[in-house]
Amino acid sequence: MSKKEKEPTYKLFDKEYNQEELNALTDEQKTMIQHRDDLLNKIGRAEFNLIQMRFGLKAFEDGLKATFEEE
Repeated sequence: MSKKEKEPTYKLFDKEYNQEELNALTDEQKTMIQHRDDLLNKIGRAEFNLIQMRFGLKAFEDGLKATFEEE
């Protein structure tokens, strides 16, 4: 790896860990990091889905409201 290329790191609790430091973690710590990452991904997907559902609900409510205004 050249000096210009930065070694990949993992940021946790405002500290960046390099691969060597990550390799030195206990199996329990590595498992907890995997669970943390998975939960962060799930939360991100849930937030994305919630935005979609709110947008969809608004569209249907707007459509329904328009039918009442036509009467």
